[in-house]
Amino acid sequence: MVSENLDEPAISPTPRNPLRRIALIVVLLALALFVLSIFMERRTPSTSQAQVQAYIVGIAPEVTGRVIEVGVTDNSRVEADQVLFRIDPERYELAVNEAEAALASVGQSIGASTATVDAAQAKLVQVQADRDNLRDQFARATELVKRGVFSRARFDAAKSAYDQAEASVSGAQADLAKAKEQLGPAGNNNPQLRAALAGLEKAQLDLVRTTVRAPSAGVVTNLQLTIGKVVSAGQSAMTFIDAGTIWINAAFKENSLEKVAVGNRADILFDALPGRLFPATVESVGFGVSQGSTDPSTGLPTIRNDSGWVQEAQRFPVRLIIDEAQRPKGGVRYGSQATVVIYTGDNPVTNAWGSLWIRIMSVLTYVS
Repeated sequence: MVSENLDEPAISPTPRNPLRRIALIVVLLALALFVLSIFMERRTPSTSQAQVQAYIVGIAPEVTGRVIEVGVTDNSRVEADQVLFRIDPERYELAVNEAEAALASVGQSIGASTATVDAAQAKLVQVQADRDNLRDQFARATELVKRGVFSRARFDAAKSAYDQAEASVSGAQADLAKAKEQLGPAGNNNPQLRAALAGLEKAQLDLVRTTVRAPSAGVVTNLQLTIGKVVSAGQSAMTFIDAGTIWINAAFKENSLEKVAVGNRADILFDALPGRLFPATVESVGFGVSQGSTDPSTGLPTIRNDSGWVQEAQRFPVRLIIDEAQRPKGGVRYGSQATVVIYTGDNPVTNAWGSLWIRIMSVLTYVS
C-alpha cells in the first residue's frame, strides 16, 4: 500500500504567467496616471497652446511728402524717440513762414483798428463837448426869447446848431461802435489773433511731424520705405512691435480654470529657448471667446457639427506676465509658441508633478 503511493508521480503547481503580472502593473500604472492627470488638470493645469503677444502699431506719418531719410532697417531694434524716417520739410517750412507773416499782418491790422478806435473815441469826446456847449447856448436863447430879449431868428439858429451837434454825437457813437466791432475783443480773445496763432501752431506742428520717431523701445518690421518714396498721411510705412508690453496668451480648457486666479505662479517654456524655464504670474483670465455663430460673408448662422460621446471642452485665454528680472535678455519673437503650467495653490503633489512634467518638456524641445 505504501509502495503504491510512492510510485504515483507528484503533481507540480501551475506556473504563473509573467505577462499577466506585467499587464496588471501597466493597467494599474495607467489608472494611477489617469487619476493624477485629472487632479493636475484641476490643480496644476498646463497647455502647449500658448503664444507670445505684444502691442502692434502701424507707423504712419501724419503729413504727406517725399521721404528723404530712412533711419532704420527691416526687423531692427529701436529705442524710444529714435528717428525712423524723415519727410522733406521744405513745404512745411514755407507754411511756417506764411503763418508767421499772417500773424504779423493780423498784428498790424489790429494795431490799425486800435488806432481807428482811439480816433473815433477822441472824435466822440470832441463832438460831445461841442454839443454840451451848444446845448447851454440853446438853453440861454430859450430863456432870452421868453423875456423878449432875443429875436426868433437867433433862437432858431441856436436850436439848429444844437440839433446838428446831437446828430454829430450820434454819428460819432456809431463810428466808435463800428471801429470796436472791426477790432473785436481785446488781447488773446481777439478772433483774428486766435485764428492767426492757431494757423502758426498747426504749421509748426506739421513741420515737427516731418520727422517720425519710435513711440517706445521695440522692433520695426514690414518696412515699406525707401528714399524718394512719397508717403501719404495715415498710410502705414512699417509695423512697430512694442518690446515693453510682452505677455503670453495661453489657451486653457474651461474645465481647467476652476482654481486659476490672478496672481497664481506659473512656469513658461518657449520653443525658441529650449531647456530654459521662465517664472511668470497670471495677470488675467479671459471671460469670453468668439463663437463664430454667423458667416461674415452672408450674415447667415452657422451650425457646429460636433460628433462623439464627449464634447470637446472650450478653451479660454489666460494672460501671463514674465517676471521683470527673469525676462529673456534677447527677447522673444512676437507669435513664438510656448508651453505653460500654472500652480494654483499649495498642492505639493500636483505641483511637483507639474514642475517635473515641464522640465521633461524643456529637454524634449531640444529635439522636437
